[in-house]
Amino acid sequence: MRLIKTLKEKERFSPTEQVIVAYLLKNYREVASLSVRQLAEKTYTSSAAVVRFCQRMGLKGYAEFKIKFVAEAMQDILQENSASNSITNKDDILSIIDKVTRIEVDAIQETRNDTEPGAIMRAVQLLDHANHIDFYAIGNNLHIADLAGYCFLHAGKFCTVHHAANELYLQAISSPKKNVAVLVSRTGENRRLVEIAEILKKRETPMLLITAVAASALGRLADEVLCVATEKNFNELGSLVFLVGAKYMVDILFSVLMARHYDTTLTKNDFYEKIFSSLN
Repeated sequence: MRLIKTLKEKERFSPTEQVIVAYLLKNYREVASLSVRQLAEKTYTSSAAVVRFCQRMGLKGYAEFKIKFVAEAMQDILQENSASNSITNKDDILSIIDKVTRIEVDAIQETRNDTEPGAIMRAVQLLDHANHIDFYAIGNNLHIADLAGYCFLHAGKFCTVHHAANELYLQAISSPKKNVAVLVSRTGENRRLVEIAEILKKRETPMLLITAVAASALGRLADEVLCVATEKNFNELGSLVFLVGAKYMVDILFSVLMARHYDTTLTKNDFYEKIFSSLN
């Protein structure tokens, strides 16, 4: 999760930490020049309290926190100063091209900022050790499932992607422990997928969730959650932004799998290309 986004969730912090957070968010332009002692003085806390706060945010100390915080703050400033990403009937073709480009680039960058290498490695471990990968997605998200299934097959993983809801339920009911279920849901609250995830939980099938909302019904059921960016507003491309981030996440997972089995993957795909080039 992005650092600044986490800082805005006040319920996470103690009263002392909330004082530090309030100062950081209000005076983000000054933080780059503040030492740990100076920040402690300005927040009427102590250097030890500031360091403990930084470590609680998952960072080694104040120096690492400051670098990450200032980088994110500068990115947010640039985004605020740029033109609105909302598409209206007043936009010409050039404006729409620029806005769509900015929206999709921002979606990938935000997803990258929220992605922890450790989470990727745990997800890859699940996929790599699975006998079979089953995808569970509904509606637009089926495009991501289809793409992932095709990519993972190239990386040597057998996959199943069903489009009909009844087939998804049947797949879950018979799912063995050695399979891995990959669920794709923007909100993490799709009723059918929640029911399916509950079945998979009883079957003890490991679950990997790609979503925009980790704190969701599916997020609580999944063994590993990978978060991607999204937008709430339709005229900022809404759910399509989620698809951009989800595809980016699939590309990362596939690339790590391919790198793990590099020689085998190349040999198999060279053979595949020779077969199909001879048919053209």
